[in-house]
Amino acid sequence: MPSSTSGLPTLGEILSDNPGWLDEAVTTAEASRIIGFPASTLHTWRSRGGGPPFLKLGSKSVRYQRRALFTWMSARQRANTADAGTGRG
Repeated sequence: MPSSTSGLPTLGEILSDNPGWLDEAVTTAEASRIIGFPASTLHTWRSRGGGPPFLKLGSKSVRYQRRALFTWMSARQRANTADAGTGRG
């Protein structure tokens, strides 16, 4: 598979080297980098709702699966500003 034009590996290349990559659980800081929102926003969404699904692995241990983050972002794609979509806010 050819690399992307940015020189970064394609998703297919990543998954061929590490098939479980999408299902790995990442920290809030990594989730923040993936979705482009500050970690503080993820903290707020966990309290109030409306953000991506997360895993609560202990009293203070929170993780996000990459697949869930990408699915959450994909559900928010719109064709134009009038497109309300069908996903949650």
